[in-house]
Amino acid sequence: MSVAEVEPGMVAIGRTVFAGAEKEEFRAHIIGVLRSAVGPGRDLVLARLEGGPLAETGVMQGMSGSPVYVDGRLLGAVSYALGAFPKEPIAGITPIAEMLGAVDFGGQRPAARDLDLSWPLTPDDVYAALGRVAERAGAPLGPLPGGVRVVGPRAVADLAPALRPIGAAMVLSGFDPIVGSRLQAALAPAGVVGGQATPSPGDRPRRDVLEPGDPVGMTLVRGDLESGATGTVTHVDGDRVYAFGHPFLNLGPTEMAMTAAHVLTYLPSLDVSMKIAAMGEVIGTMGQDRATAVGGTLGRAPKELEVRLTLAPERGAERDFTFYVLQDPQLTALFAYVAVFNTLVAYERQTGPLTIRATGSVSFGDDGMVALDNFFSGPAAVGMAASSLTNALGAATVNDFKAVTPERLDLRLEISERQETTTIERAWLDTTRPVAGATHMLHVLLRDYQGGTETVSLPVTMPARARSSLTLLVSDASTLAAREQRDLRPGRPNSWPSLLERLNDQPRNNRVYVRLIASSTGTVVAGETLPALPPSVLSVLGSDTTVSSAPVTQTVIGAWDQGVGRAVHGSRELTITLVARD
Repeated sequence: MSVAEVEPGMVAIGRTVFAGAEKEEFRAHIIGVLRSAVGPGRDLVLARLEGGPLAETGVMQGMSGSPVYVDGRLLGAVSYALGAFPKEPIAGITPIAEMLGAVDFGGQRPAARDLDLSWPLTPDDVYAALGRVAERAGAPLGPLPGGVRVVGPRAVADLAPALRPIGAAMVLSGFDPIVGSRLQAALAPAGVVGGQATPSPGDRPRRDVLEPGDPVGMTLVRGDLESGATGTVTHVDGDRVYAFGHPFLNLGPTEMAMTAAHVLTYLPSLDVSMKIAAMGEVIGTMGQDRATAVGGTLGRAPKELEVRLTLAPERGAERDFTFYVLQDPQLTALFAYVAVFNTLVAYERQTGPLTIRATGSVSFGDDGMVALDNFFSGPAAVGMAASSLTNALGAATVNDFKAVTPERLDLRLEISERQETTTIERAWLDTTRPVAGATHMLHVLLRDYQGGTETVSLPVTMPARARSSLTLLVSDASTLAAREQRDLRPGRPNSWPSLLERLNDQPRNNRVYVRLIASSTGTVVAGETLPALPPSVLSVLGSDTTVSSAPVTQTVIGAWDQGVGRAVHGSRELTITLVARD
């Protein structure tokens, strides 16, 4: 049914599942139409709903997408509601034509840097980034722009500023309460409201066919940890499914698992009433998340990032977990972080020091692999581990060179409830007159946390030609990474292989790093330093926009490192002058 045929006073019939598995009917008394209220040519039909529990609950989360029919003809989907504390169940209905047009629009979603993330991230960074994504999807309708035509009583326009997308009913399962509440708060601007729902096996629906009015889910994470949202199916055309009548996160082209869903019950509230639902088996792929609908295809499951995580505590049995995270240029790394962080928070203490030894890999299929081997210790070990271990995902999914898909993240995390850190107290050479071309012993004094001291020694070879002055940097991983980014390797990789090499070459926290640095004008090309270049070559590289280069005034002329079995902190610098060999 077209919007042009809608008249105030019509009575429509809607269908939805309020609780259990049976669809129930409700009535929608048409109040009027707001022409171009949601955007140019984007209309909204307003109706007062009646029937079932609606007098008690009002329009509830999870109803979005409920189909509305006039004389058996599909008008559209219940999609908007008044804000908090509504006195009656007034809903906005998205016309079906706008849902079909949005979801049938194809295209691929390119990688984007609009979240402006700088890995490694803190938990606050992750929640803030998810909040910025959610804000795009849940904005209220607001005051109507001038010229909007109202079909029906003029008072219809007065309702517009309070209307906002109903929002999907959020499903969380397996989340630590603190992590789950912060995730809910981050996604709340999109109207996503809900809570923990862990269904029994008998409650998990197993259906291959969907009908209008059935509940349907779409997942962000599934497996031993579950996060996603449920709404209602509006229309099914063969294997094509149209739902919600508004966006979930307004991502555009996407790939989320479409699942069957089961409505356990509903929760009346003076603030926001909601259906409490559980997601079931994967039955297809949600391929579009648009302003007026979400939609996808039954049958084919989406590509997802498989996360296999083993927790190996110092005391107690090992635990294995498997998660599947949506493939998305912005969200894959963020929800992989949430999955790793939540698992650690759920099983490890949050007060006092902790040490995590992490090994594993990130596989990009035929496009290569990043090996993971790191060490985290201290009160913030959980956040540091989650960020570092998902850093490669964040860097790869928004790289400028090649569209790559992370296929699998394998992690083994060995946990002990003590702080295993050491601080670089002092560094010195075995001579005060280092000789050009000679090998000298470098000694580093380490002081353990609440423990004794240890001296580690490693040979360092001086350059064959004497230089006026050199700097010997002895540092931890974070100091070296910051120094490289600022002074030693500031140029960005200029290809996927060079980025992959950079990711595999990340400093590790349980090693002492030594760099012999000379003051030498040069440039960094694709992450490799080319020192002492003639001015003519520097000029050519600087003017070539196809080459990723950056000038440097310091050059690494020697590099060594040594593992110590503890997280290293601190740094020392020695200024040395070489003497010529006799």
